[in-house]
Amino acid sequence: MQLLLKPDVASDAPPGVVRLIAVLAPQDASVALRYRTRTGALLRVDGFAAGAYDREHHEVVLPPSDRERRLALDVELEALPTNGLPSGPGIVWWYLNRTSKQRPMRALEIVGAPPAPENGAHTGNLPILGHSHLDVAWLWTYEETKRKAERTFATACDLLDRDPAFIFIQSQPQLYRFVQNADPQLFERVRGHVASGRFDPDVAALWVESDCNVPSGESLLRQMLFAHRYCGEQFGTSPQIAWLPDSFGFCNTLPQLLAHAGIRYFATTKLQWNDTTKFPYPQFVWRGPDGSRVVSALIQSYDGGPYPWRVARAKQRQEPLVVGYGDGGGGVTSHMIEQVRPLGPFIKPRAWFESLESRANSLPQHADELYLEFHRGIYTTHHGVKAQNALLERALSEAEELLAWCVAVHAPRGAVAEFAQRLREAWELVLRNQFHDVLPGTSIAPVYEDAVAEYARAGELTASVIGSAQTMLPRATRNDPQNAPVPPVRADDRFRFDNGILRAEVLESGAIVELAAAGERNCVAQANVLALYRDKPKQWEAWNIDEEYRKHMRHAVPRGARVEEGALIVDFMLGSSPASMRIAVHAGESFLRVDLDVEWSERRTLLRVENWLTTQTGEVTYGSPHGTIVRSARAETPEERAKFEVPGQRFASARDPQGTGMAIFALDTYGWSARALPKGGVQIGHSLLRGTTWPDPRADVGTHRLSYAFAPFAGVRTGALESAWLQFAHEPRVRLFTCDDDAVIVAACKPAEDGDGVIVRVRECDGAARRVKLRCGARMTVVTAVDALEREAEGAALLEEEHAVFDMTPFQIRSFRVRFSHED
Repeated sequence: MQLLLKPDVASDAPPGVVRLIAVLAPQDASVALRYRTRTGALLRVDGFAAGAYDREHHEVVLPPSDRERRLALDVELEALPTNGLPSGPGIVWWYLNRTSKQRPMRALEIVGAPPAPENGAHTGNLPILGHSHLDVAWLWTYEETKRKAERTFATACDLLDRDPAFIFIQSQPQLYRFVQNADPQLFERVRGHVASGRFDPDVAALWVESDCNVPSGESLLRQMLFAHRYCGEQFGTSPQIAWLPDSFGFCNTLPQLLAHAGIRYFATTKLQWNDTTKFPYPQFVWRGPDGSRVVSALIQSYDGGPYPWRVARAKQRQEPLVVGYGDGGGGVTSHMIEQVRPLGPFIKPRAWFESLESRANSLPQHADELYLEFHRGIYTTHHGVKAQNALLERALSEAEELLAWCVAVHAPRGAVAEFAQRLREAWELVLRNQFHDVLPGTSIAPVYEDAVAEYARAGELTASVIGSAQTMLPRATRNDPQNAPVPPVRADDRFRFDNGILRAEVLESGAIVELAAAGERNCVAQANVLALYRDKPKQWEAWNIDEEYRKHMRHAVPRGARVEEGALIVDFMLGSSPASMRIAVHAGESFLRVDLDVEWSERRTLLRVENWLTTQTGEVTYGSPHGTIVRSARAETPEERAKFEVPGQRFASARDPQGTGMAIFALDTYGWSARALPKGGVQIGHSLLRGTTWPDPRADVGTHRLSYAFAPFAGVRTGALESAWLQFAHEPRVRLFTCDDDAVIVAACKPAEDGDGVIVRVRECDGAARRVKLRCGARMTVVTAVDALEREAEGAALLEEEHAVFDMTPFQIRSFRVRFSHED
C-alpha cells in the first residue's frame, strides 16, 4: 500500500532539503515504511526522528498505534552516496555528480514489518562490530555532515529498537555534538541506548578522527581531553579506544600521548593502503619513545557488508568484522544484521581489546611511527589551512599562559572562568578543522570557506582573551619586543651576515653558501635553493606525491636583490607566480630567518626549498607531536626508500658524530625529504606549496607567507634546538614556568579545566633520566602530578622554595596541577 506525500508549504527545512508530509492511519501491528532515495532522507513521526533512508537503507519500522501519526520526510535534493566515492575527477566522479540530484518520490510504501529477531540467535563465534564511518567533512560541508549524522544516528536507533542483539559503535564526539544541537530528542534516544550499553561511544576517544602528523602534540592531547570531557558529561563514560581507521599515518609519539591520557587501545585500517611494504602485524603492542604502550590493531577494512572475502580475512586475521556503510555515514542495514547472524555476535570493541591486552606479552612489539606509504602530499596541500591551524595553536598557547598568570596572581575568578570558556570555544573550532580530510587539504572548496570563517572566529576569541588578560596582569608579565635585525654587508656578489652567534654568506640568488655557528666550520655546500617540480600523481591528486616528481625540475628565477630595513630582499618568479624573499639575522638569535611571500597561481606544481649540507651523517632528526623521530637518510631498504617524503613539524636537523650540524626550522610546513650524498653530506628538501586541482580545483591559489630558518649548531642537543625553535616561532613572552635544564621544555601552561589551579606540562627532550627543578614566577603551595585529562597520577613532586622538583625518565611527558598561595 502506498501513502502519498505532499510538500509542506510551511516548512522550515534547511536549504537543499524539501519536506514532504503525510498522515499515517492507526495501525494494529508494526509496519515498515519503505522509501527509495539516492541522496538521503530523514523520517520524523510526530516530530521525533524515527529513522532514515539513503541508497542502501530503504525501510523504517514503526510500532503499532491506535491513533493517527503525522509523518514528515526531509529529503536531500542533492547529496553524494554514503560509500563508493572516487579517488579523482574521472568518470565515476562525473557520474556521481550527475546522479546526486533527484526529484523526491512522493509516496511511502507501507508493508508488514519483518518478524522481530530473537536475542542471542547467532550461531558462529566471529565478533562483529556495527559501525558507520562518517567524515566530518570531505566531499561535503559541515552543514551536510550534520544532516548525515542525524540520519546515521536515527538509522542506528531504529535498528537498536528492532533487534536486541544489535550493538552500534560510533566515534567522534563532534558528531554527537552535531546531533545534540540539531535534534535534542534524537540525542536523548542515543543517550538511552548508550545507557543500555548498545550504542557504544568507547571508540570516541578523540574529538574527531584527526590527522596525526600535522597537529601539534598539544592539539592531539586536547582532542583527547575534549572527547573525554564530553563523553563524561553526556554519557558518564571514558572512551578507551583511539579509533582512527582512515587517518593518513600516525606519529611515533601517539602511543605516548594516548597513554598520558589513559587511553589503552588504538585501531586503524589505513596502513592496508601501503604502496611498497606490508605492515606485518594485525595485532601488536605499539610503544612510544618513553616506553609507553598501547594495545593496537590494524583491521582489514572499516566498512562494507559481510562479503565472503571480508569474512574469510577477518577469521584469518583473528579480528572483528566491521560491518556498515561509511565515508558518508549510513551504517548497518537490517539485511546486514540478518546476514551476520550465523557468523557471530555483535560486540563492544573494548571486550575484544581486553582479550588482546590479556596476552599483550605475547604480541609483537612496534616502536616506531606508523608511516603511511601512500598519501605523502597531505603534509603540504592547502598550505593556508595548515598556516591558520599553526597560528591558532601558537595563539592559544600564549592566551592560555596569560590566563594561567591570571590564576597565579589571583585575578577575579569569574573573569578567568569566562575567558577560559572563550578559549574552549576556540579550541573546539581548531580541533574540528584538524579532521583528517580538512587539515591535510583534501576536501572540496566550500569546506575551506567554512574553515576560514571558523578560524576567524577562533582568532577573535583568542585575541579577546589575550587582550583582556593583559589588562589584568602586572606589566612585568607582558611580552617584550623582538630583537632588531643585524644588516648584512655586501661583498662582491654576496651578502655577509654576522651577529656574533652565527655567520652566513648569501648569494644574490638567495642561496646560502656559508653558514656556521660562531667559531665553527661551515655546514652547508648550498642551501635555500628554490625549485619547482611537476606534480601530477597518478591518483588521489590532493593526497599523493609520486616519487617521479624529482625527474621534472625547474629553478626559480631570481629578479634582483637589495637590502631593506636590515634584511636582504630577493625577488623571484616561480613559474608565473611572483615572490619576494626576506633573509635576516636578528640580534641575539642563533638562526637565519627566511620569509617567502608568494602570489601563487601554479597548477600541479610542487615548490620546494633544497639544501645540501656538509654534515657527515646518515640520519636526520625531525620534530613530531610532543617529541622527535630519527629516520635514515640512506634509503637502503624498501621501507626506507618508500619514505621519499615524510612528515615533520618544527624542524629537521642533521648532526655529525662530533655534535656539529644544522637544523632547518619550519613554522607551518610539514613535508620533508632527506638523502645521504655519495661523497658525504646530506641533502634535506622541504616542501612548501602545491597546486592540486581535485577535489578543490583552486587549492593553494593566492597569497602565502612561508617562514623557515637555518640554525647551525655545535655541541647542543635536541632540547636546545626545541628552545631555539620556540624563539623562532613565538613572540617573546614572560613565562610562568621555566627550567634551567635545556633538555626540559615547558610544553603547555593553562588554567585547569575545573578551575582549580593551573596545569603545566613538561617534556624531556634529550633521552636521559634526570632530576628536574621547575621554577615558577608565582608562589606555589601544592603541586600534584596529573595525566593529560587532569586526573591525579603517580609520581610525586616536591616544593623547594620557588621550584617544583621531580624526576623524569627519557623522553617522558609529565603534567602537574599547581595551586597558588592566596597570601599577599
